[in-house]
Amino acid sequence: MAFLLSDLATLTRRANAAVDRMDVGASLAAAQQSLEQATRVMAASVVAHDPAIEAERVRASASVVGARQLPMMLGMNAVVELDLVVLLPGGIPMPASRTEQLAPLHLARVAPGSQLEVSLVPGRPETVRLEWAA
Repeated sequence: MAFLLSDLATLTRRANAAVDRMDVGASLAAAQQSLEQATRVMAASVVAHDPAIEAERVRASASVVGARQLPMMLGMNAVVELDLVVLLPGGIPMPASRTEQLAPLHLARVAPGSQLEVSLVPGRPETVRLEWAA
């Protein structure tokens, strides 16, 4: 029994020392920064569905020039920044960037050199949307 109580006292001292070393303010600041980053990424990966924009949207194909997985996951989805060259109807190339949430199964579909179906408003690269069902 004395052995058990001395172990309990040792564990209690170590736990109290760990709590004393903990910087709660820094932990909360890091959590807030992570939340803000996740909010920015989620906002960047959503294309607004404005009816006026949707009426001008055209289908095109895009080549993936670069793909970078960000160091975060949203649920089971990886967050990936894509650099694209969109070939507009008429053969006009337009560079565009897009942040996407991708299921692990779809990561291979965005490897550099891949071709993707997209839609966008001509002249507005921020409206690029991947058309996965196409």
